Amino acid sequence: MEIFVSVSGRICLTLHVLFLFIGVVVGQDPDKCTMLPGSTCACVFPDGTKIDLSPLDGANKPAFDFKEPTVPDDFMYAYNPCTPFSSGDCSNVAVCQRSKDLSHYYNIGNPSTAEFSGTGDAISYSGGEEGRQTDVQLLCNKDANTPKYVVDGQISDKHYKLQVTSCHACRGGCPPGSGKKGLSFGSILCILFVVLVFVYLIGGIIFNRYARGASGKEVIPNVSLWEEFPLLVKDGFVFVASCCKSDSSYESI
Repeated sequence: MEIFVSVSGRICLTLHVLFLFIGVVVGQDPDKCTMLPGSTCACVFPDGTKIDLSPLDGANKPAFDFKEPTVPDDFMYAYNPCTPFSSGDCSNVAVCQRSKDLSHYYNIGNPSTAEFSGTGDAISYSGGEEGRQTDVQLLCNKDANTPKYVVDGQISDKHYKLQVTSCHACRGGCPPGSGKKGLSFGSILCILFVVLVFVYLIGGIIFNRYARGASGKEVIPNVSLWEEFPLLVKDGFVFVASCCKSDSSYESI
């Protein structure tokens, strides 16, 4: 009887632990982004994908320099996502508020208090001077290789809001190769021109030297044209200049 009770107790305990484990796994929010350990600007989702703002970081200076709010007031705002920066009386901050006359600086976001929203679409900072705090809205745009910074400014007493639009604000970061820029049409034309000139000169020299048996300057293709080229350019300038001059001489009546 005692053996049966002991075995039954163990089975119940095992089932209880198993149900608790299943409950934790099933109950885990697949869209919750938690702060990445050791980072103040990256969070990770349960599937391993991340939102990482470190590529936007400006090191020891604000990546997003002081800027006026959309509705201008007496202040400007600067922000750096990862590394603390200092400016004026703002020392080792994530967000700094500065008066336009440079007389006042306020810490409005301590980097050590950084906290992502559950969906990763915002990051908040507290611990600022006299309780100041800032919310940074992260707007995902896969095509935004160059980030856009918008300052909403003060939204309530000692509470401020900023916006950053970037592909780095997207879950999983920027698409592969999104930072690469192709050659412009003008660059392609310049490269093509240089290649054609090179082929023309080298091909012409080889042809004149070995097919025609030329030597000296005669190996240069169309050498007579190139000898006359400076004079042709001069004549062109003289003609254009003469067209621009008005005839100031009149026949006396």
